[in-house]
Amino acid sequence: MNSQLENAVLVRDDVDRKILILFVLNQLPAPIDSELLYDVCFCDDGLGYFDYSVCLEDLVRSANVNELDDEYSITEKGRRNAETLLTSLPYSVRNAAKKRIAPVAEMLSRYQLITTEYEERESGTVIHLGLSDGEVRLLDMKLFCGDETTARKIKKNFRREAEMYYNTFLHSLTAGTGKDKT
Repeated sequence: MNSQLENAVLVRDDVDRKILILFVLNQLPAPIDSELLYDVCFCDDGLGYFDYSVCLEDLVRSANVNELDDEYSITEKGRRNAETLLTSLPYSVRNAAKKRIAPVAEMLSRYQLITTEYEERESGTVIHLGLSDGEVRLLDMKLFCGDETTARKIKKNFRREAEMYYNTFLHSLTAGTGKDKT
């Protein structure tokens, strides 16, 4: 009996799928990329990737969700709709989603301490990297990186391991080369 309930499809249609997406986005502290959002939303057999993609596009089109650089966040309109429609989403689905949201919310909170922005200039692409501990700005630098493809790679890698890059950079600058006479 219990395993039947666990495998039951409780997300039945596009309305449920959209409410689930809004529910998840409403619980997150920062924008999230579409793949990770899908992973969090996939707490029920009733949500396939194609259906998810269509529903997410509809939510963007209807101004319930913002999209910027393949990262999604909920709008005020979406927040109101999520809160209004929340109870129509089955409790078991909400509960399963909450369990999947917690570790992602923690990761996104960390991402809020990391700055990764790039801009196109006539001479090429410049990326701005930053790291904070919440109170002190630990790192703030701009790098010329050539093109947008390289900037996206740097952005992804820096977000994933900003602390390691900071520590490596700091160690390299403080260790010296052995040529220093002072």
